[in-house]
Amino acid sequence: MQQNKKRTYHPILFSFYFLILLYFILDATGCVKGVVRTENSTGEWKCDEDADQIMMRGDYQGSILIHERFLERQPDNGLALYHLGYIYGLTGEHDKEISFYQRAISSGYRNGIILFNLGMAYGELGDLSDSINTFKRGIEIDPDNPDLHFGLGMAYQRSSSFDQAEMEFLKTVELSPDNLDARFYLGLQYADNGDNEKAREQAMEIMKINRDSAFAKEILARIKER
Repeated sequence: MQQNKKRTYHPILFSFYFLILLYFILDATGCVKGVVRTENSTGEWKCDEDADQIMMRGDYQGSILIHERFLERQPDNGLALYHLGYIYGLTGEHDKEISFYQRAISSGYRNGIILFNLGMAYGELGDLSDSINTFKRGIEIDPDNPDLHFGLGMAYQRSSSFDQAEMEFLKTVELSPDNLDARFYLGLQYADNGDNEKAREQAMEIMKINRDSAFAKEILARIKER
């Protein structure tokens, strides 16, 4: 897919998607739930419940402190390492976030969720090569995870690999037809390449899900601009 004119996409919403989706993921698999099994784990990990509760209240520094103390006793606890990296991501310290994710993975905590998080963290730092490679690793583990395909599509789009981005966004909506974010960026890409029919199709699909969606209105406005 070739570009006709310079692209004027909105900034890629790594942070927005990261904070909204991953907070849910942590809540669903986190310390409060107690135990997580992963594909390559050699056992079960538990994390400090107080650390999780404090994080949920928004006291990130307090949660970091408790996690650090917990890891002094259990330095190879993959779940705690993962959570500490997640919290550093919430504070915007993505270098530390990546470091703790990598330690968690080395400890045996390896699944689609943490690789999605790691890919997004690399994206936050503009390291698109590592972001792409990480999403691909996640897809190898969890090939039907739409979020991993969406993250890969975003990373491809940021790196101007538009054919690959299209393929990943299409895979995302195949797996998750109600994914408005994927349809939005796919629609913008079509509109910017002059493929108005396909762009309009994505806008219509979005409106079936949310009649008043600003995403659909933006795609249609972009079509008129071209």
